[in-house]
Amino acid sequence: MIPNLRLRDLFVETAEEFGIPYPFDSLDRGETDSGAIHLHRQGVPNLVVAVPTRHIHSHAGIIHRQDYDQTVELVTAVIKKLNAETVAHLTE
Repeated sequence: MIPNLRLRDLFVETAEEFGIPYPFDSLDRGETDSGAIHLHRQGVPNLVVAVPTRHIHSHAGIIHRQDYDQTVELVTAVIKKLNAETVAHLTE
């Protein structure tokens, strides 16, 4: 999956604006639906935003509540910034 760099930058800028920590990570293998979505038609801007989770593929994944809260805060802040102009810029 190749993230949309403008969308990534929007998330990074928003995280820095609100003082929300944002770890970057990349995996050598594995996949999400995002890998197929970004190829759809002319391409769909997308990005994987995930809460760090231990034992993610088990019946009892473990997260830190603060990580969850900060992820919700970041996604909410980005959504509030989305308007027609911002979305159009992502696909230029």
